[in-house]
Amino acid sequence: MPGIVDQAARAERARNLGSLDGLDFVLVTLQPSVSPTQALLELHFVNDNEVAAILADITATPSHMRTIFPISGGHRVRAGSAAGQVQVTSVSAGVDANVLLLTVVPIGDYSTYTLEVDFANIDPVFADLPFKFRPGCFTNDCCPARSGPAALTQPVIDYLAKDYDSFRHTLITAMGQRVPGWQPTSEADLDEVLIDLFSASADELSDFQDRVMNEAYLATARTRVSIARHARLMDYHIHQGNQASTWLALELAPATAGVLTGTFDAWTGPDPTFPTAQHFLARGPQAVDALLNRFGLYTWSDTTPALAAGSTSADLRIDSGTAFDANAVREYIRQQKVTHLLIEEWLNPATGREEDRDPRKRQLLELLPGDAGAATVQDPLTGDWLVRVQWREQDALRFNYCFVVNCPPPLGMVEDVSLFHANLVQATHGVLRAIEFLEADVPLVAASQYHLTRSARPGAPFSASCRLPDALLAYTDTPTGGEVPPRSTIALTVTLPAVGTEVWNEEIDLIHSDNGSDTGNDFIVETTERVRSTIRFGNGVNGRALPSGAIVQCTYQTGAPLDGNVGVDSIVSLADGGNPLLVGATVWNPFDVTNGRAPELIADVIRRAPEAYRAVQLRAVTLGDYVERAEEIPGVSRAAADYEWTGSWRTVRVTIDPQGTTVLSDTLRQLVADALETVHLIGEDLEIRPPEFVPVVVTVVLCANEDYWPADVKAVLVQEFSTGYTPDGRPGFFNPDEWTFGQELHASEIIGRAQRVTGVEHIISVSMRRWDGSAPPSSSIVALRPNEIILVENDPDEMELGSIDFEVRGGRQ
Repeated sequence: MPGIVDQAARAERARNLGSLDGLDFVLVTLQPSVSPTQALLELHFVNDNEVAAILADITATPSHMRTIFPISGGHRVRAGSAAGQVQVTSVSAGVDANVLLLTVVPIGDYSTYTLEVDFANIDPVFADLPFKFRPGCFTNDCCPARSGPAALTQPVIDYLAKDYDSFRHTLITAMGQRVPGWQPTSEADLDEVLIDLFSASADELSDFQDRVMNEAYLATARTRVSIARHARLMDYHIHQGNQASTWLALELAPATAGVLTGTFDAWTGPDPTFPTAQHFLARGPQAVDALLNRFGLYTWSDTTPALAAGSTSADLRIDSGTAFDANAVREYIRQQKVTHLLIEEWLNPATGREEDRDPRKRQLLELLPGDAGAATVQDPLTGDWLVRVQWREQDALRFNYCFVVNCPPPLGMVEDVSLFHANLVQATHGVLRAIEFLEADVPLVAASQYHLTRSARPGAPFSASCRLPDALLAYTDTPTGGEVPPRSTIALTVTLPAVGTEVWNEEIDLIHSDNGSDTGNDFIVETTERVRSTIRFGNGVNGRALPSGAIVQCTYQTGAPLDGNVGVDSIVSLADGGNPLLVGATVWNPFDVTNGRAPELIADVIRRAPEAYRAVQLRAVTLGDYVERAEEIPGVSRAAADYEWTGSWRTVRVTIDPQGTTVLSDTLRQLVADALETVHLIGEDLEIRPPEFVPVVVTVVLCANEDYWPADVKAVLVQEFSTGYTPDGRPGFFNPDEWTFGQELHASEIIGRAQRVTGVEHIISVSMRRWDGSAPPSSSIVALRPNEIILVENDPDEMELGSIDFEVRGGRQ
């Protein structure tokens, strides 16, 4: 058809022809091997509505082919129905239902020919097609001739204009060239106002372009979401900060017992609505009982009124003294319904006053599991029943704890100076929110309902998103360093009409998710630098697309991470929430809350991410790699490694120094073996061993000050050089965590520690030797092997475990 064709509109008309048909395109093939004068036209129709009818008509009447498919055009070789002119000589069916094969004889010249179709139900727009037998350009000027007026002279445009002033200058210059005599006069004129508006819009668009381009590179990106995505490409996960967490101690009303389920809210200060009140959420299930509120120490008629530093067991006093209550407490511990004890000093042992107590003297004790954790005992003298408990060596008491003291008058004998507590729950900082998101066409009927957003762009990476209305989404506690992906506190379910409710899982990305309901029900959470968070769902390829009509319900906590770092005894109020177990209960936090961390700074991410892959080696190649991976395991204080030859292959012998003890448990040994099994080199066997301890016999000769009794000075020195803790909570000189593989012992170290003891005048001599060695005593123990650790237990029953003897001279006589 004549005229200028809009190809987009033509294509749209072709998609909506209905019962009509027409020509789509034609492919021309010359066949010199078949006939040097014959061409094959592969004619494609828009659809196949009339193709069969055309073929049937030509089959019935072959002469119709020239009238149905007339060809026109040509310069040297004209097309037409006369003999020798370019025309259709045969028609056959093609490989598809909408294709016909036309044989044309003879082959035309280099000009453009037009093929028409004259048949019923052919749309006029698609009734003809231009084609060439020999496409190409054989002249020096292949550009089609132009007609019409000459092009206007375009004004000179400064393509470096990037801000408001330069855009405004460019527009004023263009106006002066296009409108002769025009001059900028007043800023209130319409043309000046329009120029200013266009310049301001151009300035915003230019800034947007710059910001978009900046986000394409890690070094120039400014938004937190872009930087997080860039960092993930290098296996680095930025830290989003994490909420603070702590232990809460509860005291229930009398005769209260049960299992705490769900959640309850506790906060700092008396008023929960006060702006500075920090809320903490405690979660069940947790067994609680008024019996577990507080325990004193059973002193066996005041014969053992205190516990010494380093203790790992205690006899708990049951106030009723009955076997029934004692057995109940024992079963709570054995069944691991109670796993921890809190020991806390409530009164100052010197004055008997609460305000003078030492807030540092508090400690969380993890009880041993099973029967080893608790046993009931009866006092044969009084008939009272008590519970004997034991906790891990790693939690050995760091202080001396007094339970019964004799204070000056008028107080006299004071009990319960220190107490144990077993109603303990863990809590995390933040306010709990519960909201739901509905489709955009569903009306909102509650304040907690919001609309979700569907992606309208085809091929978008996400099918839908839900923007949380609250800022400061809380994230759970994950380690820093970029290895572990952050995880928010969001718990999300999706309710589908006529299907039910499904639990969806949070992932750091959707690369490994698919469209299945088993492996594709995933979502991601992205948080901006303005602490606004958005939940995003997959597109059906990476992650399951959010089904139509879905209702998204989610619960989460909100709160600034650092706001949860509150001091000891700050959390003093709780809401019972209608829970009868909490009616009349009191609460406090026995420790400072310090583990709330702020989000990682963008500048730190840009600096760390490109080098993070060098920081952690994911395979063990050298002995140092084995040591580093072993020391990452909780419960391992230090590790050492060396090669051993077994006679058939090389073995890596990894020696583990357990934290807080000298005994390598089977559980810790298995944890280390499992962790190293995935990273060790092929062909190297692994062997996990405890340390080789070197017992040392030390003799110290010193002179005491004349104002101090030698026995008192010696008693303090024994505590200073013990394997436990001193009364003020410092580790003893030979505490297991103070010594590691190959660490040497020199006399100067002992002299320095001893000189700090009050009452020591000066050190006369220090000598030491290996317990089983034949060498004479010397001033140091050196040349230890990589798997050896010095040991001085100073136990009179086991002198083979090392000892230290103090010969105190002088002093008060």
